Amino acid sequence: MSKPKKEPIKNGKLWIVFGILFVLINPWYFPTGSYQPLFLGIPYWALIIIGASMLLSAFLTYVLKYQWHLEEDEEEQEKKEAK
Repeated sequence: MSKPKKEPIKNGKLWIVFGILFVLINPWYFPTGSYQPLFLGIPYWALIIIGASMLLSAFLTYVLKYQWHLEEDEEEQEKKEAK
């Protein structure tokens, strides 16, 4: 029996997380000319964007590694079982 393929594009929870991270990465919600307070000489909004970018990268890595199952994976597993 073949396992049904998971398709992340049909998972609503993943889209919600992508949406939240997208909003955090885009600085349109910060006030114009906002640069105070500074942390180690870096504006606070830059640190928020850098942190959100790192979270997005980690989340994409998780989705690609654990949620996205390709046909090649199944073919490799069948070859291992045949040996």
